[in-house]
Amino acid sequence: MTENPSSDRLFAEAGQKRKRKKVGQREDLDKTVQLNMLPMMALFTIILCYLLESYSTDPVQIMPTPGTMLPKSSTDLAPQEAVQVAIADRVILVEDRKVAVVKNGRVLAEFKKDRNPASMVIPPLYDALKKAGDRQKMFARYNKKKQELQFKGLLTIIADKRIPFRLLTEVLYTAGQAEYGAYKFAVIKKEK
Repeated sequence: MTENPSSDRLFAEAGQKRKRKKVGQREDLDKTVQLNMLPMMALFTIILCYLLESYSTDPVQIMPTPGTMLPKSSTDLAPQEAVQVAIADRVILVEDRKVAVVKNGRVLAEFKKDRNPASMVIPPLYDALKKAGDRQKMFARYNKKKQELQFKGLLTIIADKRIPFRLLTEVLYTAGQAEYGAYKFAVIKKEK
């Protein structure tokens, strides 16, 4: 067998290239990388501005539906975190999700139990509240030490001051059936 000197030379050159590559990689690892502080400061400033803008001194935000006129009160109580039910002249919302349609101050029969217009129970409202309550109970189960996460059966009612008492009663009755026994009404605080 005769050996080819050109193939030996090719193998030797390839081996040297590999060694140089490994040495180059080690040298790259030994180099220190310097960070440019200006872009990092700009990034942190943007994040800080975003967080400050989204931060609210009051953790509870109450958003009435357009056209809703809240009653005025001289209350000194601060709002609490609770499931929000909005009652407007055309719709009932749970956490900004439509659950029933209101017409002329009454919930339409198709949204009532057994489609009976005289019924006090509004099943889509019951289902939405039950689902929200189950979610709160699940959080409470996994966070037994955190008192603020325990299910209290508390609702915040955001109701137009012009809605009929019967409509308010139907909503509160349905909420009671879904294990919500405590209510807080959203009002506009009067200036003293």
